[in-house]
Amino acid sequence: MRKVFSVVGAIALLVALAGCASDSPASDPNSSTNSSVPTPDANLIPPAAGADVKAIDYTLFDVGYDEYLFKAGDGPVWCTVNSVENWALCEMNEAAAEYSPIPPPSDCQGSYGYQIKLYADPANKPGFICSGGYYSDASVAQTLNSGEKITVGDITCYVNDITARCDNKSGQYTALGPKVWAAVN
Repeated sequence: MRKVFSVVGAIALLVALAGCASDSPASDPNSSTNSSVPTPDANLIPPAAGADVKAIDYTLFDVGYDEYLFKAGDGPVWCTVNSVENWALCEMNEAAAEYSPIPPPSDCQGSYGYQIKLYADPANKPGFICSGGYYSDASVAQTLNSGEKITVGDITCYVNDITARCDNKSGQYTALGPKVWAAVN
């Protein structure tokens, strides 16, 4: 009888672990596998920066510690690009979000759905992070205007109106604005 309970327990554990290993629908704004996770209108996600986007010297946004901070136009979004750890983190105040709240993972005891991170390394999936506060101080950020971009290492970020989009060289990207977010692997 113990053997039967052990086998049933092992099967239940495998099923539970398989569910944990699946990709979260929040990581792909076009995913419709879970209707409880709201997805913004994909038409609001800025396309990749085109040739008409003006490159700006990233050193103008240097805030020390090998980090570069910019505010996305006149909007509520600001982004930090870390040149040593090779990531970009875009964030905004929760009150500025016009999209539906993103359900946090069960282990998140902080704010979720307002800070989105992209790594240069494609092995790390882009997505929202659980946060206990802001990473950077937006009040000291220089403005990156709509139609401008900066490239720091393997990450390029640009502004489309008041939405920031950051891409790595592997084609992964994140976008954050008051009406839209995206984390595409």
